[in-house]
Amino acid sequence: MMILKKLLNVSSLAIVTLSLMITFGCSVNDTPEPVNIQQEPGAIPSTGSTFYLQNKRSGLHLDVENKSNSNGANVQQWGNASGTHRQWEIISTSGNYVRLKGVDSGKSLTVQNGSNSNGANVEIRAWNNLTHQEWQIIDVGNGYYRLKCRDSGKSLYVENAGTSNGDNVEQRAYNSSDDSFKWFFTPLSGTGGGGGGATSAPSSVLGISDQTWKINSFDGSPGSNATYYDDITDLSGVTVANYEDPNYYYTDGTWTYFKCYRGLGGSANSGNPRVELRELSNGNLASWNGSSGTHAMTWTVRVDRLPEDADGNGGVLCFGQIHGPSENNNGVEVDDVIRVQFIGDENQTTGGVRLKISGYITEEVQGGSLIIDNGYQLDTEYTFKLQYSGGTVKLFQNGSQVFTEDMDTGTEENYFKVGNYLQSVQGASYNGSYGLVAIKNLSVTHN
Repeated sequence: MMILKKLLNVSSLAIVTLSLMITFGCSVNDTPEPVNIQQEPGAIPSTGSTFYLQNKRSGLHLDVENKSNSNGANVQQWGNASGTHRQWEIISTSGNYVRLKGVDSGKSLTVQNGSNSNGANVEIRAWNNLTHQEWQIIDVGNGYYRLKCRDSGKSLYVENAGTSNGDNVEQRAYNSSDDSFKWFFTPLSGTGGGGGGATSAPSSVLGISDQTWKINSFDGSPGSNATYYDDITDLSGVTVANYEDPNYYYTDGTWTYFKCYRGLGGSANSGNPRVELRELSNGNLASWNGSSGTHAMTWTVRVDRLPEDADGNGGVLCFGQIHGPSENNNGVEVDDVIRVQFIGDENQTTGGVRLKISGYITEEVQGGSLIIDNGYQLDTEYTFKLQYSGGTVKLFQNGSQVFTEDMDTGTEENYFKVGNYLQSVQGASYNGSYGLVAIKNLSVTHN
């Protein structure tokens, strides 16, 4: 519905500015004190698109507490535009209303117990076609919107106009002078609509091209319909520059996300699925010798979720590796020289994990994988560097060396890989479990 908003006098000419009242909806939220966020006016939030929702007063984003996927999990404000637990898909229902579906949980934004009271809590719950799960998105000007519950008529609000991480989200009668009712919609890259304009494609954000990396990924919805591609550009019309898929490879404008599900197909040489980058050199498969020169890959990584192992007990994924030949010139099967991994509980999203170093360099040279318990946490960023020089493999974390070992065989035909390579899931059936890895600041040097 179009409504007349205001009249401006410019050079004695009256210009009528029209603004839209949008009636289909969604949500958003970081800082210790109120901030006056100046956003560029954006496109209208549209159904079928996915967004981060940022609160105008606090600058923090609409968030599911502890990344929970459970019915009744609390909704709060927290942090920046990152993580699938802060992403919300707008889905049309009826009568110009929508539901807000959490990308991570699959559950919908819901007023607890269907209450119509001021201060009623907001949570996530499986969609049940109820009016207290439906919302109207209404333009309040300058690129911001409020979310009005169909059942109660009340609007999404940060309790007590809070500005801190963890402040609760509730419903309350709308007050136009209170910025805690107002939300800015930032679209997930490639989903369209929303405020602030779309972010760049994932490969552009990460700074890679078809000359430097090949993408291993899937096409189709996760499950039996997913098809693995050793080179995703084998798909018609797909390039490294334009490839993005919210199921597997996407960006929030800062991080590039690699999402991989247990139970999907593996490559020709591994039954473990991966969404991963493979190093290229001038568009050709990279291949270098670890005894000649110094070869290094540096990257910042944040592991947000571990998958469920095939036996249902624990979870582990690899987020960086040096890969060698299946068989080197000495007739030795090398395959993975080194795999850098986090290991923890099945489907773990928070808390402590351990660094696991596997591959030929530990399993063959040292007699087994190495586990390092050094206070590592999920949802925490670390900068790692893998280095291979003079036949010696080294791993650094935040500038400090955490591993070194000499190779005991030929060192030819190596290349770097980085992303999300699930481990210990060979033969596992698809059950929706996945690993999630975010990467930025990726660089490779050969000297």
